[in-house]
Amino acid sequence: MGKKNAKCEICEELEAVHICKICGRCVCSEHFNAKRRICVVCEESLCEICRKYLAIGSCTKCGRIVCEKCSRQLDPVRLVCILCYGK
Repeated sequence: MGKKNAKCEICEELEAVHICKICGRCVCSEHFNAKRRICVVCEESLCEICRKYLAIGSCTKCGRIVCEKCSRQLDPVRLVCILCYGK
């Protein structure tokens, strides 16, 4: 960590001891998934299909949050997940 005794960027209370590999947030152990090496904010924002990339929106048919690779754009506003596409 760059700054000694820096606070977690999520709770702003506990000491930040980890860096999220996706967003770069400095977070405490409570707000970090050590197995995935990501913060809880990124974990909650992951695509519900691949669980690899951050979601860009939600499927207009089923409501899943999905990333660009797991979705298809229907028009400038609406997208569907690859599981609902073509149904």
